[in-house]
Amino acid sequence: MKRQIVVTVAAVLLLGSVAGKTAIEKPYDFRRRIAHVHESNRRDWSLKRSADEFEIAEKAKVDVGESPSPLLARAAADFCDYCAQSMGVTASVVTPYSAIRNPPAVAVAIDGTMPARSYAVDVSGKGVSIRAADDRSAAQALYHLEDRMNLRCAPFLKFGRNTRRHRFLRRMTHSGWGCDRFPEAHLAQIAHAGLDTVLVFVKDVDITKDVLLDRPTRTDVGDIIRRAEAWGLDTYLYSYVSAYVHPDDPKAAETFEGTFGRLAAAYPKAKGLVCVGETSQFPTKDERAMPLRWQQTKEIAERRAKGDKRPLAGWFPCRDYPAWFEGVRRAIRPHAPDMEIVAWSYNWNRQPEDARLAFIDALPPDTAMMATFGKYFDIVKRNGLKSRTDDYTLVYSGPGGYFASEAAHCAKTGRRMYAMANTGGLTWDFGMVPYLPVPHLWKKRFDAIVKAHDDWKVAGLMENHHYGWWPGFISELSKESFTEGGMPFEEHLMAIASRDFGPANAAAACSIWSDWSTRFVDIHSINANQYGPFRYGPAYPFNAMEPDLDGSELPMPPRYMYPNYRKIAEQNKATKKELELLDPLIECFMKGADGFMGMASQEGLDATRRERALRMGLLGQYMARTCMTAKHVKEGLVAERAGERARVVEIARAELENCRAALALTLADSRLGWEPTMLYRGGPDAIRWKIDYLKKHYGLE
Repeated sequence: MKRQIVVTVAAVLLLGSVAGKTAIEKPYDFRRRIAHVHESNRRDWSLKRSADEFEIAEKAKVDVGESPSPLLARAAADFCDYCAQSMGVTASVVTPYSAIRNPPAVAVAIDGTMPARSYAVDVSGKGVSIRAADDRSAAQALYHLEDRMNLRCAPFLKFGRNTRRHRFLRRMTHSGWGCDRFPEAHLAQIAHAGLDTVLVFVKDVDITKDVLLDRPTRTDVGDIIRRAEAWGLDTYLYSYVSAYVHPDDPKAAETFEGTFGRLAAAYPKAKGLVCVGETSQFPTKDERAMPLRWQQTKEIAERRAKGDKRPLAGWFPCRDYPAWFEGVRRAIRPHAPDMEIVAWSYNWNRQPEDARLAFIDALPPDTAMMATFGKYFDIVKRNGLKSRTDDYTLVYSGPGGYFASEAAHCAKTGRRMYAMANTGGLTWDFGMVPYLPVPHLWKKRFDAIVKAHDDWKVAGLMENHHYGWWPGFISELSKESFTEGGMPFEEHLMAIASRDFGPANAAAACSIWSDWSTRFVDIHSINANQYGPFRYGPAYPFNAMEPDLDGSELPMPPRYMYPNYRKIAEQNKATKKELELLDPLIECFMKGADGFMGMASQEGLDATRRERALRMGLLGQYMARTCMTAKHVKEGLVAERAGERARVVEIARAELENCRAALALTLADSRLGWEPTMLYRGGPDAIRWKIDYLKKHYGLE
């Protein structure tokens, strides 16, 4: 343990020397690192153009025709900015090209006969020719040129013709910048990553969800829609709208119009609305469900005490739920005829298949379905531990049986189907990291998603939920995997590793990622972890043999977290079996982190690559220390049940050392310990509070 703390501190000091600045980041400093779409100085000036490559040279011209759309003109200007910022080449847009004697380096033309979402790129000694189905596809073609030059680390493009087509009709994402926050740089990153739709929480007109106190907050949603559209991005509204009325109620139409109709009238350019059970509750008359909403805690408790075990309406596909959706539809259509309504079956994934499919069949014909791809399935770990996953996880590629049944049924009946896929790079396996650096597991998920598209006509993806999306290498991999004509995965992964850590380190980086991917599946993805230590990381409270914690004692009110592990641990009947898997997992993450930190220490490596290697090492260490917290919390529970106070104190001492090391990590990288809706509930202040708690309650120094 002492050696690992030394490594952490040394890493923080090294980060400061690499970056030429203080190693300590203030909260939200991570935004400075991603507040641009084009990284500077990506070019390796030692590289020379090969005979079969075209060079985007100084004073290059980009021709987008005589009357480009605003989006195409913006994409062309963006490409010129990329050339200047990333490749050190001055380029400019010309319209029309006919006034220029020399041929352009890049010429873009719209060809409406091409299949939707497709474009063709032809590179020869004369330049680059792009044909695209529409302006959005043309913009993606220009972003693709940027991707290729980034991997080449030079403004060189290999000769050849490649036709590419984005497989999915829609790829949706929440913000990774902050809940419902979409600055220009983040919108640009989303567009460049091949995503095409942003998701915004809505409670009412210009009212979204406050992430700190779970109360309404004002946001100019119309402005988000307009600015997203300028980048070629659509907007879907994620409903927190309360229309708690039965569709048979005489005032139902008035209620629907005053809520969903009002919303559609305010945002007619929003392309869709996502409704999920827990935020779309209503007083059902279906005898199989309880006609209460989850906020009625007293009434629910009284019914439960009398033996009523029925789920709430929002957690069951009630017979009258389709009529509720019809009420929503009728309110929306006069104001926004083309707004797509999506029914997400997340909350009733465990309910009988016949009830779920009957719900789908009774929905209005133009209502789309969405199901969660990797949720609720049984797996057996390498040591025989039987695990039933509760929520978003990557320990299994999917699809789960619940998703498969609904997707197959929608394919058979001709209803549009979406997948909540987590392919933005993060699940609930870890709650306080920007992404999961396990590319080989992501490949399995990507392949399974593509197969679902091919077999069941899955039309699109919701790529993340409130934890958002991070502009990183996992997003690069998903973009190519979800593109017909995309780069083969292993070749792409090796090219990314070579670009980010240097050619000499590429194989080692891929080997570490492979090891992490192999061992990652040992995580026990159940509620006891996903609402406990894995969600909050090293900040998660350790209070074995101490009184239950009141949420008010924590630096911030608990959110998506049970602060007293003993109260949720009963879900986990195999704690000792789970503990067998945690030590090898910790060792694997820590060993890989040391490997990346070793790369960062190489004097021959340029500063940018050294920092990338170091930040990957910091991420690996943070994941190891999250697993260590989980281990200590579980060991503490075992000792508590055995009445072994001395053993509890010993474990608390180990966790204190772990927290001190984790604190250094969160200070070195301000994204660690933060999440868009939980904010810094896993950050430095939370860890400092825990350190003080451990010292006070267990007599530690």
